[in-house]
Amino acid sequence: MTLADLQLLAAAVLLFVPLERLLPLHRDQTAARPGLGVDLLHLFASGFLIRTGATAITVVLSIGAASIVPDEVRELVRGQPVWAQFIELLLLSDLCFYIAHRTVHAVPSLWRFHAVHHSSKQLDWLATYRVHPLDQIFNSAVIALPAIALGFAPLALLIYAFLYRWHSMLLHSNIKIELGLLGWLVATPRFHHWHHANEPKAFNKNFGGQLSIWDRLFRSAYDEDSLPTDYGSDGVPE
Repeated sequence: MTLADLQLLAAAVLLFVPLERLLPLHRDQTAARPGLGVDLLHLFASGFLIRTGATAITVVLSIGAASIVPDEVRELVRGQPVWAQFIELLLLSDLCFYIAHRTVHAVPSLWRFHAVHHSSKQLDWLATYRVHPLDQIFNSAVIALPAIALGFAPLALLIYAFLYRWHSMLLHSNIKIELGLLGWLVATPRFHHWHHANEPKAFNKNFGGQLSIWDRLFRSAYDEDSLPTDYGSDGVPE
């Protein structure tokens, strides 16, 4: 674990732990929940493997993209304002996330790895890190495709990476945040908790990462004002 990872971890503890106590989704859930040790093990043990694998795949994809995507396209993309690049990157990367996420749920050989992430019986911000390295490397590679192929500006990439990392922790957190009509666009913790529900009515639903629009467009959204009562990985691909 790098110094930057430790700094992120410290900041996450200072932010999410108090909020999960002040604004809990599940009021009876404690900080010392079942599975906490497993998530800490994933946090400290899997990071190096994931970074190494994702870096190697990124290099391969970059070489391939350089020979396929014309330089004129990359220059056109970089010639836009950073805010426009960020919006395009967010939409394209989240669509890729949605496709990758549906794929690992639909293909049994991939689900075996992704099921590790769904094995948590209670969710909080730390459950974000319960992932199988191969599953996370595959996911990272697919998400990175638009950035690698189109050559977005470094600042746009930095903003997106910052949003992705913090929003991922928020989605798994035990924090009650409702966005009203904006929730039709942006995924919330409650929306993602239903994705982790071990309840047949919610199996294979709510695949979106930062955005919920892809689930609504492709009819995989599940909305309910209540919360799941059971979490886990019994739900297999159909």
